Amino acid sequence: MVDDKKVLEQTVLEIIRLPSGEYAMRKAGEEEPLITVSLSQRVKDGLNGQSEELARMILVAGAKMMSELSLESTEASRPPKPVIH
Repeated sequence: MVDDKKVLEQTVLEIIRLPSGEYAMRKAGEEEPLITVSLSQRVKDGLNGQSEELARMILVAGAKMMSELSLESTEASRPPKPVIH
């Protein structure tokens, strides 16, 4: 028996750097970003070349939150399992 909670739609996401200098996360094979992060020059200067790592951490956290909210929504929309007494 397969536990349907473990069978989730898998989506491959990729992190890219846009021509504008912003970082974005999108579904693989799609052009439109799901999440975009823009770091100010002041922040970039203070990160000693680690701005890409900060953007990646922000994007991964955003994707995790989206996934968790989607899972909660899916579970909430399912009818309750019958209780057998």
